[in-house]
Amino acid sequence: MRKPFTLVEVLIAMSVLSVFLLGLMQFYSSTETVLSSGVERTEMFERARIAMDMMANDLTCVYYSQTDDDLTPFEYSENSYFKVSTVRPEKLKKTAKTAIVGVRYEWDKGDQALIYSYDDGGDTFDVSGNDCTGNKTELVDGVTDFNVRAYYGDEGKKVLPGLVVIRMELVDGKTLRRIKANPDAKTAILKNANKREFRRMVVIDRGQPKPKL
Repeated sequence: MRKPFTLVEVLIAMSVLSVFLLGLMQFYSSTETVLSSGVERTEMFERARIAMDMMANDLTCVYYSQTDDDLTPFEYSENSYFKVSTVRPEKLKKTAKTAIVGVRYEWDKGDQALIYSYDDGGDTFDVSGNDCTGNKTELVDGVTDFNVRAYYGDEGKKVLPGLVVIRMELVDGKTLRRIKANPDAKTAILKNANKREFRRMVVIDRGQPKPKL
């Protein structure tokens, strides 16, 4: 007949099993944290990529005429917005293949969002991009900082810049969910938020004077 386990042996076995399970739980928790952080970073990078790609595309497709002195193809304020007249494929008329559209990217500091808008004048677009007031859309949220730098050649701001640098700072999705769940604590949440800075350099070559760096 097999000798039964003593109480001491049972307690020792339970202690060993508890230590093993505790280690397993800690490993699982650490793995879950790493995976969750990876997902959050991927989502943040994707938001930044979409916004940067749109802005870069509009800048590289800018409409620029070296013979029109009244044309302002690009205008900006370093810490709030930029406007650009860009050429896009639009079916405004049956015979039209492209259109000149004035677009505006503006940072809403209060809502921490980058707002995209474009002129909605139908067949008569404002080439200078001054009427970019309609069709406003939130392009990306969680923007805690936004900055635009333009570098011009010898003729200064009367012509198109040769280089535009866009800088944008975003918070991760976890922070956004916390803010939406508790809007009144937004300021306190943002102080300890996980932020990431993104930059994009856009070269514009329309035969204008080369920029001074």
